[in-house]
Amino acid sequence: MFEWMEMMEIRLEWLRAFRAIMQTGTATGATALVFRTQPQVSRMISGLESSLGFQLFTREGRRLIPTADGLRFYSHIEPLLANFDRLSGFAEDIKEKRGRPLVVAAEPFLLAHLVPSSVERMHRAEGTHFAIDLCVREVGLWVSRSNVDIAIVALPFTQTDLEQFSFAEVELVATLPEGHPLCDNEVIDITDLAAQPFIALRQTTLLRSQIDMAAVRLGKPFRPIMETGSGATACELVARGIGVSISDPVLASAYRERGVVARRLSMPLKVTYGFLVNPAAAGAQVVQMARHVLETAASLAGDFVSIQPSVFERMSGALSDRNRSATDDVVNWESMSNHHGNDEKQ
Repeated sequence: MFEWMEMMEIRLEWLRAFRAIMQTGTATGATALVFRTQPQVSRMISGLESSLGFQLFTREGRRLIPTADGLRFYSHIEPLLANFDRLSGFAEDIKEKRGRPLVVAAEPFLLAHLVPSSVERMHRAEGTHFAIDLCVREVGLWVSRSNVDIAIVALPFTQTDLEQFSFAEVELVATLPEGHPLCDNEVIDITDLAAQPFIALRQTTLLRSQIDMAAVRLGKPFRPIMETGSGATACELVARGIGVSISDPVLASAYRERGVVARRLSMPLKVTYGFLVNPAAAGAQVVQMARHVLETAASLAGDFVSIQPSVFERMSGALSDRNRSATDDVVNWESMSNHHGNDEKQ
């Protein structure tokens, strides 16, 4: 019995080491998360691979690149580990007679500003207890292996079997360091941006192909001086005066105080925001969270966002009868989305 428990504990350590490498990219980086030495982490991964019978990573120098099997395995075990990590919190909630937290997931660029601002609004207004998770597009989000109540993502998002509801369309913006000559223009031509030191998103990102195709159609392809997989990193580099970029407007709004200026593009490039929801589990808190996200997106993006108030009708139609009353207090988003003060313009 004790030997079996010890084996299970070791296997849990292996899984945690695996997750830590997925998060950091190296065995050395994983050491700070699992409080083990680099050789110990490497041995745990070898033990896990031997036990599973397939390779989790390929080695490129010091980097560990997940294999297709590794990504698939991670999509199964990450929700289990997340739930295991929350066990003490769940126990405390039960002890203190508190309800379970509202579990919100989002893609990284939405976690940088939109989600924290929305969570702050809802927490201050209603005292809601949250758990916030990262939603990785390459791994996906499936209802059968996830306890996520609502996810905020860019659509299309094919790696899921949750219900998808679009709620806003946003225009990408040119992002410039304060004082840049192009800041004098209210609308910026993509060809003018292409002539500047350009900070691009990596080709694996959702927006990169849109930006490249627009530039090619205009006969002026970008030749980036830097590439990054993070929109937040691109905005940070712009703030430091290294170059210019094309960004999500909500994300760009987080860098206003850092001197990042947002301007409309002459050729509109758009992305659709959406909710991923499990209709069978959705309730009043999910609808309230959706309401706060819409309100926050409208506030942060100003004229660069077009809100879709019909999302609540579509969500209501998909929810079970016991949850339909949760949409009764939905505000008139038509009037709100048509009114943005000048101070909201970027």
